Amino acid sequence: MSQKIQILKYLKEPFKPSLSEEKIKKFKIASLKRLIPYAKSHWKNGLTGSIFMIIISLLALPSPYLMKLIIDEVLSTKNIKILNLIVIILIGIQLLRLVFSFLTNYLFDIFSQDIIVRVKKDLFYRLLRLPLSFFDKNQTGYILSRVNEVEGLNLFFSSNLIRVLIGLFEFAFCLIIIFCLNWKLTLISLLILPLFYFATKFYSRSIRKFSRKVMEKGAILSRHIQDSLSGVDVIKFFAAEKRETEKIHGHLDELKFANIKTNIILTFSSELLSLLGALGGFLVLWYSSLDIIKGNFTIGSYIAFSAYLAKLFGPTQILSNIGLMFQPAITALERITELMELAGEEESDKGKKLKKIGGEIEFKKVSFSYDTKKVLTDINFKINKGEKIILAGPNGSGKSTIVKLILGLYKVQAGTIIIDNYDINEISLTSLRERISIVSQNTFLFNDTIKNNILYSRPEAKAEQIEEAAKLSGAYEFIQRLANGFETEIGERGVRLSGGENQKIAITRAILKDSDMIIFDEATTHLDQESEIRINRLIKEEFKNKTCIIISHKIRNLPQIDKLYFIKEGKVIEVTEDLVE
Repeated sequence: MSQKIQILKYLKEPFKPSLSEEKIKKFKIASLKRLIPYAKSHWKNGLTGSIFMIIISLLALPSPYLMKLIIDEVLSTKNIKILNLIVIILIGIQLLRLVFSFLTNYLFDIFSQDIIVRVKKDLFYRLLRLPLSFFDKNQTGYILSRVNEVEGLNLFFSSNLIRVLIGLFEFAFCLIIIFCLNWKLTLISLLILPLFYFATKFYSRSIRKFSRKVMEKGAILSRHIQDSLSGVDVIKFFAAEKRETEKIHGHLDELKFANIKTNIILTFSSELLSLLGALGGFLVLWYSSLDIIKGNFTIGSYIAFSAYLAKLFGPTQILSNIGLMFQPAITALERITELMELAGEEESDKGKKLKKIGGEIEFKKVSFSYDTKKVLTDINFKINKGEKIILAGPNGSGKSTIVKLILGLYKVQAGTIIIDNYDINEISLTSLRERISIVSQNTFLFNDTIKNNILYSRPEAKAEQIEEAAKLSGAYEFIQRLANGFETEIGERGVRLSGGENQKIAITRAILKDSDMIIFDEATTHLDQESEIRINRLIKEEFKNKTCIIISHKIRNLPQIDKLYFIKEGKVIEVTEDLVE
């Protein structure tokens, strides 16, 4: 009982978009232009399926008239030969309709799936080109749900859209036939048609509005589920399973109520259209019965008229229902368009392409903020080619932010970053990142083999190069102890390996890349003392000609360096080694 009260209470509430839900705008047919290139690439299946649908529509037209002949002509003359011929024709028509219906559904299924997959590919590529700030503001689960909304476009490329066009053809053809059968009865029947239009117009905007709400609630739910699954160890540490479950249940209930309200509107509007069609049929029945009683109309003509009228009201109902059914698809298109039109990073074919970088970096009066939080303020410092420098400072002081600015993951809000005498805004970001290796404290490894995780930085590398890099990093010893060696599956985020082993694989990956600059962002956090000494030796010997940036919140146990920059309260201060002591 309490659940029913909840649902009724929710249904009475007016729709109020949240801050994350944009105002519902009037849909423009021009928005469909974005889908035209996708349809063009697979037009053959769509065109063939459309031709088959036209054939199916044409095959349906003779049947009512043949039934009229049986009732008005064959039964009165008792001509069995004509009766048999007409029945054979009717059976043949049905068999042909069956064959063409199967082929139509098959072709449109291929047509729609090809397009949906291509849209997903383009959207995924577009998402990966978005700046890091987008992913800072939107969680993975939410983004994944938005990608899955592409499935909502399926209606645009299904046979339903062609049925709308064929419905217009059937409407015109049937209107001519029933007008010839009885023009007075036809005019009476047409009085119902305006009601279909007004009913559709009244409900379509509401359905779009609630479809958007359902999609947004689904995306939020997906975000929270992904968050809970990613943090399952923390949930268990704090015995918070019940708390977390109740939170997810709350979001599930919100999605359920939103779905219920949308489905109620869809069902009611659809039933209303069916009622209007039935009322038209009853009106025809009443008037035609009077004409039959008066002898002005035959029973066969009435049956044929009713059948063609059904084909007249049928397309009208389909057109009206399609208008309602298309609202979720229109909403999906609008939300996908929002993502597609987000400003992405500079494309890889723009800007100066760097085949090699010397590693000279200069920050000139650079300032940066995360929304309203000021991180860096008017900082100035320079790193020369081949130098080994340390960026030190407390947690949250902006050390990692500087690295992200060097990689072009964030754009400076004031000032300039110069790399090898080029403004970073004039450089191809792809070519820049290809020449820099980074080993981070929070190592991310894919759910794949050790070998493929190492190869991620240099896919064309040979086996001997992988082994050499693993030996330099210290990873080779523990990899050889594993049953499958380099082919060992490490699980999601490297869960089957220790933190130190994951870190060694990340360092191996950076070594294999053979880049011109190496960045160690708290890279020795999970390493033992022996491994840390090995990394220090790498920096001194293997990377002696490369620019190295070492990030640490502590100033100790570090290799011989050229410069030390200390970051505090958004400022960068160069200090000397005697001050470190």
